Amino acid sequence: MSRKLLDDCFLHDRDRLKHDEALAILKARVATVAEPETVALQDAAGRILAAAAVADRPVPLHTNAAVDGYAFAAGADDREQGRTWLVSARLAAGLAAATSIAPGQAARIFTGAALPAGVDTVAMQEDCTLSADTAHVTIPGGLKAYVNVRKAGEDVAAGTVLMEPGHVVRPQDLAALASI
Repeated sequence: MSRKLLDDCFLHDRDRLKHDEALAILKARVATVAEPETVALQDAAGRILAAAAVADRPVPLHTNAAVDGYAFAAGADDREQGRTWLVSARLAAGLAAATSIAPGQAARIFTGAALPAGVDTVAMQEDCTLSADTAHVTIPGGLKAYVNVRKAGEDVAAGTVLMEPGHVVRPQDLAALASI
């Protein structure tokens, strides 16, 4: 007796349950065996989210300096020739930001410090020359406007769902959860 060969190795799988269908059945039939609880972030690894993890604020929270340097208003700069500025403020991350920097002035700024009103560009400290009395800084020509700045919400916009319910929190997820 001769036997007919199959020319399709997947032919016998036509009636087999598809992966997505199997998952849907499991989700419909599996019931929660524990009540949701709130745990400290350091204890969250390996836990399963009962609710979506949603950013209630933007990350970063404020437009800030991406480098240590000097913040100034790009529109007031002679981008071809450079310019010397009066240094009128010192801005560090974690401290309350100055309300504004006056036109024609620059601020000494450190990585992560919020940019105050009146400035939109940061020159890297390595590219600048500080006067002997540290009251003035010379920013060389050729710097593009709006560089070395991280915009508020650039990483995560407020309202973004970072993780859905049912997500198993991995160690690498903890930093994202801490940021929101």
